[in-house]
Amino acid sequence: MPDATPSVGPTSRDAARARQLLQGKLSQLAAEESSLAVAAPEPGTQVQYGKRAGDHVAEAADRMARARTAGELEKLEEEVRAAISKLNAGTYGRCDGCAEPIPAARLEVLPWATRCVDCQSQLRH
Repeated sequence: MPDATPSVGPTSRDAARARQLLQGKLSQLAAEESSLAVAAPEPGTQVQYGKRAGDHVAEAADRMARARTAGELEKLEEEVRAAISKLNAGTYGRCDGCAEPIPAARLEVLPWATRCVDCQSQLRH
């Protein structure tokens, strides 16, 4: 009699598709990160702030926005790499918080999710 226990985790086809999506996301993130790269200012040049620094305010704001965006991209890259590690370990699709299966619909929308919605929402509060 075949085992009636439902299978846990993605099928090999689902895992291959997830790996492809995750690798594609890593490539996309790398391209976005490289587009944020700004040439370093000349040695001895300083970005000025203050009343008379009108020309430099936009440059400083742009640098701060790029740094913030780069930080967000790096965090997302870590999440994608964690999902790939879970694929390699055979634990992809299991919540890191409660160890229950992550719904397929969530993984379809967010392939790098490592937590179910409930655990993720508890983490943010």
